[in-house]
Amino acid sequence: MKLKVLVDTCYWISLFDPTDDPRQTVEAERISEEIEDEEIIIPFPTLYEFVNSRLSRREAKIEFEQLLLRPNVTRLNDTKYKEKALENFFIKSKHSHTDISLVDEVLKLIIEDKQLKIDYIVSFDSGLVNDALSKGIKRI
Repeated sequence: MKLKVLVDTCYWISLFDPTDDPRQTVEAERISEEIEDEEIIIPFPTLYEFVNSRLSRREAKIEFEQLLLRPNVTRLNDTKYKEKALENFFIKSKHSHTDISLVDEVLKLIIEDKQLKIDYIVSFDSGLVNDALSKGIKRI
């Protein structure tokens, strides 16, 4: 049985736009090999975030499109989560001095969704990883 792996935007950035942190790129490449045959869950908000902000090289676009078309890749619609995520975003924004991400709020709701049964998370965001770990989801 394939494991369900939830993937955050920062993974795609490290894999397809390796200009920020070479160590993360090496880690993303390792993870890519490790999850290649698992069920990869890609929430649409992470696609919007990555494609709109970082996917600029033509070669990377072609490679990313091929990845999205693989049979083990699920593009997860965020309709079920987006209103609550937006509400959480504004609540946390009023009470927190740290950066709050609407995409992360969607991912947190996906993590909490027991029907999805996410097994692993791929993220370089320690807050998001800690939230997943607290719900019994492991980090790759």
